[in-house]
Amino acid sequence: MIISNSINLLIVNNLNIIEQEINKNTIHLKYLKFEMDNDVYSATLNDLSGHDIVRGYGKSIIEAINDMHRGLI
Repeated sequence: MIISNSINLLIVNNLNIIEQEINKNTIHLKYLKFEMDNDVYSATLNDLSGHDIVRGYGKSIIEAINDMHRGLI
C-alpha cells in the first residue's frame, strides 16, 4: 500500500510538472489551443487556417488532451 501511494504521488507530481510546462510554453504548440472555463479545461486541435478540428474536455489539461485524442482515434 505504501509503495502504491508513493507511485501515485510520483505520477501526480509528474503530471503537474507537465501541465506547468504546457501553460508556460503554449506559444510553441502551433496547432493546439488550451482554454479554461468554469474550472473545466479544453484542448483544441486546429488546422492550418485556425479552424477547430477536434476538442476535448477535462478537469486538467492532461485530461482534456486525452479526451481530445480519444476523439481522433
